[in-house]
Amino acid sequence: MKEWKKAAEDILSSGDRPLKIFLLGALDTGKTTLAAFLANLASAAGLKTAVVDADLGQSEIGPPGCVGLGLVDGPVERLRDIRPVYSYFVGSNSPELLSFTTVTAAKTTLDRALLYGAEVVIIDTTGLVWGRTARFLKSTKIELLAPTHLVALERALDLEHLLRPWDLLGSPGMRVVRVPVSPKATDRSRHDRRAHREKVYRQYFAGSSGREVDFSKVALFRTTYLTGRSMDAAQAEPLARDLRCDVAHAEWLPDGMFVVADGYFDLDGLDRIKEREGVPEVFLTKAEKFENLLCGLVDRDGILLGVGVLGSVDFRRRKGVVVTPLDDSAMARVAGIHLGILKVSPSGEEGGKIHPNDI
Repeated sequence: MKEWKKAAEDILSSGDRPLKIFLLGALDTGKTTLAAFLANLASAAGLKTAVVDADLGQSEIGPPGCVGLGLVDGPVERLRDIRPVYSYFVGSNSPELLSFTTVTAAKTTLDRALLYGAEVVIIDTTGLVWGRTARFLKSTKIELLAPTHLVALERALDLEHLLRPWDLLGSPGMRVVRVPVSPKATDRSRHDRRAHREKVYRQYFAGSSGREVDFSKVALFRTTYLTGRSMDAAQAEPLARDLRCDVAHAEWLPDGMFVVADGYFDLDGLDRIKEREGVPEVFLTKAEKFENLLCGLVDRDGILLGVGVLGSVDFRRRKGVVVTPLDDSAMARVAGIHLGILKVSPSGEEGGKIHPNDI
């Protein structure tokens, strides 16, 4: 498209270095195609070019459920052709419920691109552009990432609610660039987008095996589990009577108590527990909430080694089985596990989400 070419030439000749190009657009407007187009032009101009793939729902760089970073080594047709060099685990297929994590992931990955010496960084984002979450997320991300160029793929002024503040107030060194939606862009149904994600999961987890992990020897992130003082069976027995269920795990916390029920529980028992134990809050969840969660496996430096699925947890033994394609040498380097909120079966089917507070 001539409009894309002119906009790209203007951006690349602007003299700003490093260039940070933030792509903004609704679903199916051609953001990924534009990212590849810009990457090719920048690379052909002899500029060290990186792409931050922050489109969680349709990511093409790095493992699923992550914000990925790729370095452009030559001409590419699609972002998936770009060599991945770094990924930040988010653990979902959308930024909803994980806004802060998503923003942190984008900023950390952008910083990593700059550490690699990138002269041009293209930031592809999700199609979440309507609603209060979108307003907060996009505005915060733009403010934190401080792009030199905010490139909006507009269709009938559908992004003006996001662009107006930056038009009026602006940001030092940032320019708003409006370009038309690609004429080749086609609307995909929710079913089609899910089918694409599940294909990515199947490809990533092909050949995976279950690996037992000792949770007492690795750091667990984004969960209350094993952050307090665990109760023994005798201490947990009164809780089981109050809740009328088997208690898989219970622990004391500075701000209350964390209880994992194995199956159905009686909520009426919560008040009895609070009164008897003298705690202000009981954080109660089910063991099944931990099953089939997408998880990120990191080394001692916090660098993502790979992604897995938490197949099961043996709370009493403090061990779990993680299905992952990582080999023995990579598994030996795992020092921490970040739990996501998306459930995915090892065969690739999405199984819905939990709330971050559930675990």
